[in-house]
Amino acid sequence: MAESTSETDILICDLVENYAEKIYYFCLKKTGSANEAEDLTSDILLNIITSLKKGIIPKHFPAWVWKIARNRYSAWCDRKSRYSESVAGADIGDFEIEDQTADLLSVLIRDDQLQLLRRELSLIASDYRNIVLAYYMQNRKISDIAGSLGVPEGTVTSKLYRARKILKEGMDMAREYGKKSYDPEKISFCASGNQPTGLPWSAVGRKIPDNILCEAHNNPCTLQELALELGIAAPYMEEEAEILVKAELLKKLDDGRYLTNFFIEPKECQNEENEIICKFTERHAAAFWQLAKKALEKAAALGVTTSDYSEEDAQMFFAFYLEQKIENSALSDHWWEKFNRADGGSWGMIGFEQGGACRLPSAFFNNNGNGWNQICWGGYQAVPQDPVFKQRRYANDVPALHLNITLKQIADGLSPADLSGAEKENLQKLVEDNFCILRKDGTAAVNALVFKGDMESRLKEYLEALPEYQALQKDMKDCIGAVKEVVARYSNPYLQDDFEYYVGMSVTELRSTLSRLWKDGGLYTGESAQFCAFYC
Repeated sequence: MAESTSETDILICDLVENYAEKIYYFCLKKTGSANEAEDLTSDILLNIITSLKKGIIPKHFPAWVWKIARNRYSAWCDRKSRYSESVAGADIGDFEIEDQTADLLSVLIRDDQLQLLRRELSLIASDYRNIVLAYYMQNRKISDIAGSLGVPEGTVTSKLYRARKILKEGMDMAREYGKKSYDPEKISFCASGNQPTGLPWSAVGRKIPDNILCEAHNNPCTLQELALELGIAAPYMEEEAEILVKAELLKKLDDGRYLTNFFIEPKECQNEENEIICKFTERHAAAFWQLAKKALEKAAALGVTTSDYSEEDAQMFFAFYLEQKIENSALSDHWWEKFNRADGGSWGMIGFEQGGACRLPSAFFNNNGNGWNQICWGGYQAVPQDPVFKQRRYANDVPALHLNITLKQIADGLSPADLSGAEKENLQKLVEDNFCILRKDGTAAVNALVFKGDMESRLKEYLEALPEYQALQKDMKDCIGAVKEVVARYSNPYLQDDFEYYVGMSVTELRSTLSRLWKDGGLYTGESAQFCAFYC
């Protein structure tokens, strides 16, 4: 009992020292009122301390604290909403609308209030803002506004009254721009699956959309809240939010708030996962490399060709290949392309908050490819800026999709002299980008490992029967199981349908740490950044 009390006291001390101020600013941003923020902060702290005093010891204290904070804020919103509804229940005839000739600026504003009015107009929702601007600034009649909007005059009158009330209340609030208005978050992303229109990448990569997604992650926000947090006027925020909604990266809830539609991993989540991965790779890096040697030998016996790849580079390909196959065996089939997108793609996306750390050196390798009808190019590519794996074999990660037909013709032994005019142009491009090699005797070869027919399925059957492959499979399953437990603690229930996808994307660090262990341990001595195969 004494031990529990001691732990409780430590958590209460941590709450007061490290969370109280953050909770206050959270409340200030949400309520827009210093007085209401103080009351809400006291309510949140009291609930947390009461729970701790009852003996509740959360496994993950930060997530637990912010869950209570969000729940108490929701309760505050409900109370305020009930009050607003009681006021809104009055008959429209009770509302007094100022004389249409009155100038709003002369009625509401005195010098220092002008800036406050402009601020509130920049934050108010568009359906209110447009009516205010039309009525007061453009001197349009209510009947004219109603006609242009296609709504009853009573609706315009009601919204005009409501807008004036919102503006007056807002001008009295001590609103403050959020931290992201001057110190934007930096988020990195990783995507998978078929991406026919350039999404999701075309919608992210700029500070504004990235920080909208960061702010609305696990935190439903109104446009006004997003505008305040990022320091951007609502008309511009509306457009940015709409772009993200159309891109399926942000979703609009029934209550009008916005919520990020994918998982962004907090740095604490990344750190826990990375430690699990580091322990796994330290135990098994040598085993993967030794198994890759057996895979290369069996592939050669099956007739897989390696072109100008050195034996060591070919073995490196199989080391990556084995990591991916064994990792995927612990997850559902085709987990990386489970989504059916409006643009016709099957892509998914995960974000990573800046600040995550891995105690082992790592070199990130993408898994890129393209193809159709069993004719495809695939492989593993270090990011271009990597200082360790820096020798680029190809001009691009993959050849243009239509060039795969010419690659197959070359793999099947067709002489360059027998190619048609268009095919010769294709070959020239492939040679320029080093996807193909022209030999001195006039023949050509695909510059990658080439699997034909059932070679890969026969290789896979051979590998899966090996005891060392099965041992790695078992340990990989345990590793991913541990990662699942971590992701479950940090992801919200609305992401549970896609839970396994985010687990799979979270373990990409496996490939990154393994590659550096193979390099730093002297198992791989080259500098190639690209290890690829062609399947036909």
